Amino acid sequence: MDTIAVDGVHDHQALSDLLTHAREAMRVGQYGEVEQTCKTIVEDHPEQPDAWFLLGVAALRNGKTDVAVPHLQRAVDMRRGYAPYRLALGQTLLRTGEPAAALHHFHDAQILSPLSHEAAFGQASAFQQLEQGNEAVAAQKHALTLLRRNLADRARKWTIEQFIRFSTLMKTVPGNRKRRELKIAMQLARRYELRGELSQAYQSYMRAHKCQPNAQSPLHALGRIAFESENYMLSFEHLEAACLLAPENNDVRRDLGRTLSRMARHDEALDLLEDCHNQMPDAVAPLLALGWARYRAGQSQRAISIFDTVLEQIPESVEAHYGRARALVDAGQSGEGKLWFRRTIMLDPEHAGALRELANLKDLTPADPAYVPLQKALKDEKVPAVRRSVLHMSAGAANNNCKSHIDGFEHYRRGNLLKDVVFDIQDYSTFVDSLTETFDTDHFVKTRSWGVSSDTPIFVLGMPRSGTSLVEQILASHSQVHGSGEREDMLQLADQLPEELNDARSYPFCMDSMTADAAAQIATVYLQKLSWANPKKSHIVDKMPGNFHHVGLIATLFPNARIIHCIRDPRDTCLSIYFGDFAGSHPYSYDLNNLGRYHHEYQRLMAHWHNVLPGRILDIRYEDMVEDHETLSRKMVDFSGLNWEPACLEFHKTQRNVRTRSNAQVRQPIYRSSLARWKSYEEQLQPLFDGLEGRPSA
Repeated sequence: MDTIAVDGVHDHQALSDLLTHAREAMRVGQYGEVEQTCKTIVEDHPEQPDAWFLLGVAALRNGKTDVAVPHLQRAVDMRRGYAPYRLALGQTLLRTGEPAAALHHFHDAQILSPLSHEAAFGQASAFQQLEQGNEAVAAQKHALTLLRRNLADRARKWTIEQFIRFSTLMKTVPGNRKRRELKIAMQLARRYELRGELSQAYQSYMRAHKCQPNAQSPLHALGRIAFESENYMLSFEHLEAACLLAPENNDVRRDLGRTLSRMARHDEALDLLEDCHNQMPDAVAPLLALGWARYRAGQSQRAISIFDTVLEQIPESVEAHYGRARALVDAGQSGEGKLWFRRTIMLDPEHAGALRELANLKDLTPADPAYVPLQKALKDEKVPAVRRSVLHMSAGAANNNCKSHIDGFEHYRRGNLLKDVVFDIQDYSTFVDSLTETFDTDHFVKTRSWGVSSDTPIFVLGMPRSGTSLVEQILASHSQVHGSGEREDMLQLADQLPEELNDARSYPFCMDSMTADAAAQIATVYLQKLSWANPKKSHIVDKMPGNFHHVGLIATLFPNARIIHCIRDPRDTCLSIYFGDFAGSHPYSYDLNNLGRYHHEYQRLMAHWHNVLPGRILDIRYEDMVEDHETLSRKMVDFSGLNWEPACLEFHKTQRNVRTRSNAQVRQPIYRSSLARWKSYEEQLQPLFDGLEGRPSA
């Protein structure tokens, strides 16, 4: 595979050691030892997919196929974008006489790893069991072609590796083994990186790091590869360590700033990148990074100015063209933004991001000449998975723009499948349990007078794509309200709360250590930071949808804050999320069944908040807003403690920066075309319907 899984939190050293021990036992055929070790792991870490995978393979090798299937299925359910898991499950299902189910997994393994001869051979075997002779012969021929190609490729790689090892040994001081190993690992890693083989490059850089833990270069490279794989937490850890080793290295500091920006730590990112630019005023790379950081911080006009400065120096800079286009759209200039996306594509016909944005703006269809290079790139088996994913999402939107729903949906499915992330719905359900148990009725009786009395914050929350951007835009059209967008503050506060309260337990368990004084102090600091967004306004909207997890914390810190909960038909909500190409903190969104079960848990949690905080939360249903915009708008404004202003009815005319997938929609009058959109895809959505009922798909 050419991606690095985003698993959220790194394994503790003890867990890592246990997994290493289990893998070594598997290598030497000690399957009983594998089983015992992995059972120990999953007792404490049921969210660890590798442990379930190893348990399944050990059971398979011991002939226990009935045990192997559920273990391997659990691993696949948690990490759907990883080909080896699917190959193992497919082989097991063949043994249990389920060729149709096996074929599905081999097919998806081929999408994930187009050059996998194992996946092609698996398909041939499945077709054979299904008595589909012609398909079996075709799959067998394809498998043999891939096998010959892969054997030749492996021989070539082996020759290159031996040459690098030999040449490095010849140039290195005799006897310095660690130095030789470091050079070999670094050269191999750079070669893999140039070929787009990010997973192998990452592994080689990691070997280099282990050879010399105090060397800055391997850590910097590890951080860069993790960033390209959209694993920003991992990137941050590597780059922070590299920065400690080389605090004056502006390349490392620039990449750390880029990562901080992606993590929505905007103030830290901007300070760091401004300093990098000041240290190297003539360098383009720090300036580009600063432009993107300004854009991600919601400062579109300043970002445009920076990208213009870059274009004065390098008129054909693809990245500056693309950044300028994104910033223009967020600033409400969609027409001009489309032109700049087109210019980006003229410079780079296969630019996945520009193609995706153009398609999402409904300005790209399969009949468009710009679609041709997109199709060509999708047929290139060597295109890395991260890029193929974006291209498939672009193709999905382009097909949907001309109502080619079946083709569009298949592209979306493939694009989501290629997101190699880890998500365990059972672990998430346990987290929801912990929230409902911590923030119960007794908690709010005890904390009734805690926090600060300010009514400045208005929290707009709910599932993504449920109308939160529309609600914020309506409120932000009021003269006394500032819409500050999707702020990460509350999410970061929840992560930092154990440290704030000097409690080793994670959130929400650390709330046991919260006191009235601590609540007042934390709320005051939070309010000061919020007020910086616009000190002249009496109310500030934080419309981070995921704050629905933290209603209990919000109510504890801000007993007078308004909380508006956006609701939309679950089928339309989830379909829109599935088509949305979310990144970062939405690992649940790439699989229909996980998405439905996540929504089911969200509904369970919101029902709890309504129960323990009666009257504190205003529900706004998207469908009702479409049918009776004025009544619902007046209701929201009144709930927020404000007098009515007619400008709230003309929200689409309000000029402000909007950095969400809905940035174009909120600048149009309310329309009905997004209602019951799911009906066009009903045949493909059974896994979602199962999930919405709280059950796994059949």
